[in-house]
Amino acid sequence: MKIGPAITIDALARDFLGLTHSDSVVDLDGNVRDRRRVYLDTTASSLMPRPVWKALQRYLEASYANSHTHVHRAGRATTEAIESARATVGELVGYDPERDQVLFTGNGATGALNYLARVLFPPEVRLWLRGNMPLPDGSGLDDRGERALARLHHRLARPLVVTTVMEHHSNLLPWVEAVGRSNIRAIELGYNGVLDMDHFNQIMEEEGERVSVVAITGTSNVTGIINDAHAIAKIAHKHGALVVIDAAQMAPHQAINMHPADPDASLDFVALSGHKMYAPGSRGALVGILNRSVGGRCIGDVGGGMAAVVSMEDFRIVDDITAREEAGTPNIPGTVTMGLAAQLLMDVGMENIQAREHILTQQFMDRLAAIEGVQLYGPTDLERYPRAGVITLNVRDLSDALVATYLDHGWNIAVRNGCFCAHPYVKRLLQIDDKAEEVYLKQLDDGDWRNVPGMVRVSLGVYSTMEDLDTLCEALTEISQNADKLRAAYTQKMDGSFVRNDDNAERVLNQRPFVLSPQSAHG
Repeated sequence: MKIGPAITIDALARDFLGLTHSDSVVDLDGNVRDRRRVYLDTTASSLMPRPVWKALQRYLEASYANSHTHVHRAGRATTEAIESARATVGELVGYDPERDQVLFTGNGATGALNYLARVLFPPEVRLWLRGNMPLPDGSGLDDRGERALARLHHRLARPLVVTTVMEHHSNLLPWVEAVGRSNIRAIELGYNGVLDMDHFNQIMEEEGERVSVVAITGTSNVTGIINDAHAIAKIAHKHGALVVIDAAQMAPHQAINMHPADPDASLDFVALSGHKMYAPGSRGALVGILNRSVGGRCIGDVGGGMAAVVSMEDFRIVDDITAREEAGTPNIPGTVTMGLAAQLLMDVGMENIQAREHILTQQFMDRLAAIEGVQLYGPTDLERYPRAGVITLNVRDLSDALVATYLDHGWNIAVRNGCFCAHPYVKRLLQIDDKAEEVYLKQLDDGDWRNVPGMVRVSLGVYSTMEDLDTLCEALTEISQNADKLRAAYTQKMDGSFVRNDDNAERVLNQRPFVLSPQSAHG
């Protein structure tokens, strides 16, 4: 999948959609001015590289069609583009095309991980894990039934899933739903939010023979902490467990090699999220040995494209697992975009991206640590504790929502606040005890979200620059030095959001940057 001429990382950093966009802002004195947007919410969704956008536009103009049509050239070109994207995404994570498959899934890594949980723990296994059905004796079963019964006995003998306290909910809740909370083992945290590997070893030594899956994030979406996926894999494989890596945050920030020289360190499954790796509007992807795991079953939707022959009495599913498990017309533009973005990342070099981001992140953390009143979370020594460009903080005792709101209103800086779909991890980092949690949970029951704890998250991308970070540091300094003035300028609503106590400021701030309509494309 080709995009165009070779591009350097410095050239790419300047070539993203939206980098020059400006909006009106209102400072604490009510002054209105225009500011260029500083986008530091990459961990939520990344911006789109212009080369990817242009390549997608060329495809849409020349070859867009349905991938299930093969008699005309546009249909064939679309099918080829999808399969090229599939191979490119696999190549990005170092898959083995002889044994691994790349399956495109629904909404990001959430779709990929839910799908895998259904593969490994299908409905009948979930029922037996909850003790709701007696085990069959196997008499009278055909070959397919005997294989299903063997899978069932294997899963029941190994019902445990090991995950961690730092997981995004998408790599926690699917496993809880699959095996029940009593069969989840969570690795605890060590120093400053890093994984306690001694605890992981203890779990595996004590219960490893009952562990079926070890599912761990490669890179935290809260602190950017990079876990040693291959060291984790070696421990898991020693005890016969499968290894699942949530690479939604890992893939945009660092190189991934599913199959290093040491086979014991291989990663069995990797889950990806296209919209986080510079492919807005794209899909999730699951990479791994799916043929062996899925077998002849159909786990996903049934319908168009997955059946070879259909009658009113029965249907036969196709042999190809990707055709079988991606029923219906896919998100064609999103799939093509994901392949293009993966190719661009490889062209630039993930090692180059990681090295540049490492330097920028360390410089930024050093700058932030010098701002009075700014509290950082996670380790600050990146040489000892590697981190991607994801930094969480709070300012004095100000609400994280207020800080994030004013960064947008007063500076046009886009960040995220809250708990980032990783509630257990954020709770630990903020040192919230059960009593404090009970208080705000009671308030939530009453419809009051004003005291929900959280953080401000700053996340870098290929396009992030020192100029962006200088602007953020200047903004945080202003906030820290004017905390009382900032509080007085806003009112917090029951839903936790903040509004400016100035009608003119509210009018300016509520202006939309564009009107979404077909006519808007004509200026």
